[in-house]
Amino acid sequence: MKDGKLRILAVLKTFTGRDGEPQEHNELYILKSMWLMMLSEFEASIKAKVERYIDRIKSNNISDIHVCLLVRNFFGNSSEDLTLNKIVSYYKKNPSDITYSNFTRDRIPKYKTDSVVKLFSHLGIFFSEAEHANLLILNSIASTRDSIAHGDIGVQITRKELENHLDELEHLLSMLENKLK
Repeated sequence: MKDGKLRILAVLKTFTGRDGEPQEHNELYILKSMWLMMLSEFEASIKAKVERYIDRIKSNNISDIHVCLLVRNFFGNSSEDLTLNKIVSYYKKNPSDITYSNFTRDRIPKYKTDSVVKLFSHLGIFFSEAEHANLLILNSIASTRDSIAHGDIGVQITRKELENHLDELEHLLSMLENKLK
């Protein structure tokens, strides 16, 4: 996200209005585009961090993997009683069956609170009430993003709002990265 944030801030510096706000019609259009890019960068960062986490888990002793991660992708015989030993044994024989497809490459956006919570819970990582409260800012940012993306011409945003949300998203990414350690 850091590189993306720097790219977005560089674009914002080109605005010609008072206090660096957009002045011309094309600058307003660019500002709205940067809002979408802000969440794209955030989502890409989450996906990259989660995929590195999955790779790290897979390279460790497979029995250390959280059972939620294993059960999420388990394709055993449902008539059998699933036990932790059976599941771990399956993945010891087939570690390549733990893939990104059910986590980060399922075409479900990862920039809304519920989708981030769901992604992490599928990894066996859960949030405290305070962490969940911090994640709620995503819904407001995503709502504005969705309105812009779907052509709502009445959306009013400022450069300052975008910059503030960039900082908030960077803070959230730091929190999420700490959860993956």
